[in-house]
Amino acid sequence: MGSVTLVLVAWLLAGTPETGEPPAPGGAPGTFVAKTLSLRGETYLYSVYLPPGYQRTRAWPVILALHGSASRGTDGQRPRTQSMAEAARLHPERYPAVLVLPQCPPEREWSGDVADFALEALERTLVEYGGDSNRVYLAGQSMGARGVVQLAARYPERFAAVVAVSGRYPDHSVTEKLKGLPLWMWHGDADTVVPVAESRALLELLKAAGSRSVRYTELPGLGHDLSDTVYLDEAVSTWLFAQRRGK
Repeated sequence: MGSVTLVLVAWLLAGTPETGEPPAPGGAPGTFVAKTLSLRGETYLYSVYLPPGYQRTRAWPVILALHGSASRGTDGQRPRTQSMAEAARLHPERYPAVLVLPQCPPEREWSGDVADFALEALERTLVEYGGDSNRVYLAGQSMGARGVVQLAARYPERFAAVVAVSGRYPDHSVTEKLKGLPLWMWHGDADTVVPVAESRALLELLKAAGSRSVRYTELPGLGHDLSDTVYLDEAVSTWLFAQRRGK
């Protein structure tokens, strides 16, 4: 969690309870809406962030943001303090998008049923809140970075771009499916949690597969937590929203 988090925690945790219907235009923009979803007998929690000026009458970019292991739980709140949500709150002009913020249960990862839950939360959000199907993005850090890469490999035609931060990527079979998708990876070369070799290896595999849309930024001297660096960098949001499916 970045240094800006302590200032924002109380603000970020203030959300809107789920009512079953999207808020009316002009009805609580720039806030979170608490959501639940039942899948295969298990109930999951997620939040939808609506940017300032949100109105259902226009089609919005949608970002599915997957958190790292520290935000796992059953409170539904921790994903609201992850770096993507922080950046959207601090710089709404850079992130004019609806955010989908699922919470991974304890001791689980973004795979199997939990990955399916995240995708279902995304699909529901697109329908409820008027998402633009050509501007659907993935963003993840640490455990979430691995999760978004796996989701992108499963459905490369579904997403416009992916940002993956400080991730571990053991499944090298994803490279063929990812080679045509805009992907920006970030890693600190002093990361002691996930070795920087993980991102370097995936980068080389993607290049060898013929990818011309992969970008990689390696940050000298920085460790695992890059939350105050990546999403607060205006270049990231500019690049992300410049990507469109089919462009």
